[in-house]
Amino acid sequence: MSRIVKQKAFLNKISATTVKPQVVLDPSKYSALNLKFQQQNFNGHMGARKFWHEFLPTLQFYNPTLPINVTRIKNEDKKVDIPCVLQVTGPDGNVLAEVGMKDKHSSEIMDELLQKVEHTKVPSDQIIKV
Repeated sequence: MSRIVKQKAFLNKISATTVKPQVVLDPSKYSALNLKFQQQNFNGHMGARKFWHEFLPTLQFYNPTLPINVTRIKNEDKKVDIPCVLQVTGPDGNVLAEVGMKDKHSSEIMDELLQKVEHTKVPSDQIIKV
């Protein structure tokens, strides 16, 4: 597969084929998304990592002004309990919603986020496909 074909497939994955995060969040209500999880996949953090890779690029694509802060913490001794959480902050900096991501599948995390925040589905005629 050529580099251009791979690039096109990657862009379409972000903009058109990953459907759940094709939503717009109101920038007057939400100022940022903050993810915190460990770098390694053990201890229930795999879903958070998959969420970060699968759903956040599309969410960012349709919400370009929304800051998404990802904090990955090294846990080399595997004895420390690292938080695995997604927080939605408001314009005043307070946490408006929180999703516990530990031991959850990436699509469960996305579903729970959509339940906790007001959002508008991107109309099908505005979905960008390359």
